[in-house]
Amino acid sequence: MTRILLAALLLAPQAGTQEPPPPIVVAKGAEQPQLAADKDGGLYCVFLRKGNVEVAVSTDDGATWSAPAVAIDAHGMARGGMQRGPRIGVDEKKRVAVTAPVCFDPNELREVYPKAELWVAWSENGGRTFGAPVQVNEQKGTAPESLHAMAVAPNGEVHVAWLDLRGRTKGQDLYYCKVVDGKPGRNVKIATTLCECCAPGIAVDGAGNPILAWRDGAEKENRPVWFAASKDGGKAYRPPQRLHQIETKVEG
Repeated sequence: MTRILLAALLLAPQAGTQEPPPPIVVAKGAEQPQLAADKDGGLYCVFLRKGNVEVAVSTDDGATWSAPAVAIDAHGMARGGMQRGPRIGVDEKKRVAVTAPVCFDPNELREVYPKAELWVAWSENGGRTFGAPVQVNEQKGTAPESLHAMAVAPNGEVHVAWLDLRGRTKGQDLYYCKVVDGKPGRNVKIATTLCECCAPGIAVDGAGNPILAWRDGAEKENRPVWFAASKDGGKAYRPPQRLHQIETKVEG
């Protein structure tokens, strides 16, 4: 049975050549884990288990973990794999946000590969219980790959970036949304022609300014990594810049 294990690196390093402590089981039968930490060192782990999105919390440096709480009840139909699992973040008040790709459409669920939508759920009590999920992508059926990244600012604003194919017959673009008080804002296109099997990256600084990163998807001899930064909390982004100057030699 698959297990999520908390790496010994999360614990205090030991002097000399002493063996590291054994890994700790967070939840049995889980997959696609992601980890976040609050300002006091509390740990929050999100994962898929029994077809739902669940969260476990540790307040003692990972020594023990709470029983998993259901963050998004997907009726046992949530799927993951290949960077397509849930994401988690926590703000300075220890409110927890979770994003995940889930399909709730009964007709779509009859398909071999049902198209998911991107959802966000919020906990006001440190991950013990969660409110009803809200869809992030404005247009239904535009985020079937479900490749996304999420980060939470100290003030609780949730920043989400994902691959979206709206208006396209081939390829996908990078879209961004800021969730404030549990309400997703307008979806904004940030970049075009991304690698269709690579999830984007996102980080937020202490002032709540996000920065996005992604892999180029154009068919060329060298596929660079790009980034775009915002200085006003995600209202606007500077033009994308190439991250590295040395050619990757990786073709599209």
